[in-house]
Amino acid sequence: MVEAIISFILKYKFIILFYCSIIIFLLIKRKQLDIQSKIIVLYRMKWGLRWMDKYSQKLREWIIVTGYIGVGGGFIGLVAISYILIKNLFDLVTKPEITSGVSLVLPGVNVPGLGVLPFWYWLMAIFIIAIVHEFAHGIVARAHNVEVKNTGIVFFGPIIGAFVEPDEKKMRKEKDITQYSILAAGAFSNILLAIIAVTLLNLVFVPLQQTMVEPQGFTFDTYFGKEYPFEKAGIMPGTTITAIDGTPTTDITQLSQTLFCSKPGDVVTIKTHSKTQQITLAESPDNPTKGFMGISTPRNQFTVKDQYQHGFGKVVYYSLEWMNGLGNNGKGFLFWLYVLSFGIGLFNLLPLPIVDGGRMAQVFLHRLKGPEKGELRYRQISIFFVLILLFNLLFPLFGKLW
Repeated sequence: MVEAIISFILKYKFIILFYCSIIIFLLIKRKQLDIQSKIIVLYRMKWGLRWMDKYSQKLREWIIVTGYIGVGGGFIGLVAISYILIKNLFDLVTKPEITSGVSLVLPGVNVPGLGVLPFWYWLMAIFIIAIVHEFAHGIVARAHNVEVKNTGIVFFGPIIGAFVEPDEKKMRKEKDITQYSILAAGAFSNILLAIIAVTLLNLVFVPLQQTMVEPQGFTFDTYFGKEYPFEKAGIMPGTTITAIDGTPTTDITQLSQTLFCSKPGDVVTIKTHSKTQQITLAESPDNPTKGFMGISTPRNQFTVKDQYQHGFGKVVYYSLEWMNGLGNNGKGFLFWLYVLSFGIGLFNLLPLPIVDGGRMAQVFLHRLKGPEKGELRYRQISIFFVLILLFNLLFPLFGKLW
């Protein structure tokens, strides 16, 4: 028992130290905290307000136009994420064997289909995302001459974020399109950040790093489960696969292409560095019509060119590896920045009372139905989506018990 506790502490030491630091910070600043609904903790500051004032006036026309574009993107995102949540819950109920498409993305937690999010990637990505999100709100508000009273940090359980506080009375007197542009700015900026991150990853950093390595094939870390082809054939985890059916496999995309065209019962020839052998594909757990080898976490295998194993070349290579994660199926910092920024951007467009999408829905329903009926509809929709979100998160956990 003691060994298990020590092992847990060592494994998650940075996460534990980080949250201990947060608790100490909250205790020190407890007299300056604003606790709302008993579970949301706000710490207000004035940081960044001068920067917002300066650039909102310097680039006022561009900011206003971009904010209006963000309104369209915001409403499209609101409808899209609402549909995704409802459909995901329907699929979980009707097809219990599938993996949920909704999950909390926290450091050290295995995110279904994505792997474990490293602590330092999470910390840096969340900092960048929060700055971009909240400063986008603030700078669009100031471009419309709406005062921003405070910036700050928000704590919601283990979830940490940032906020800006525009003058609500002044903002509510503005035209609907102005309110929408201020409210949608944060989520829209996060989606733009995600697009920038994935573009840099695929068009700049990965091609640059690929010039520094020699592809060897692909390998895998674990078997998917017992009685699947690779385990039956005795192909051990860590083995480098160099060819399938006589075709060289320099990366896992070629593996995906082979499996896409295969079906259960197909005989496939696997070549490694040491031998060649045949396996018979099984049924894929996700699609019984497709062939399945029975391996988990496949990844590219390569060797670093000699000039990048020493001195400055080594520093450049490993800097790119940190950004790209080429040796970890491309799951480096830019990948996680893309995933987190896109996910947080869409989440903030949900029609919930604590996020921007809820306020957008509120403004829209007040205009459509009038203040009283609009507020009633808004609260009904908010409660509905709170329940939908909770069921999406909790159903996979309780579903395993049935």
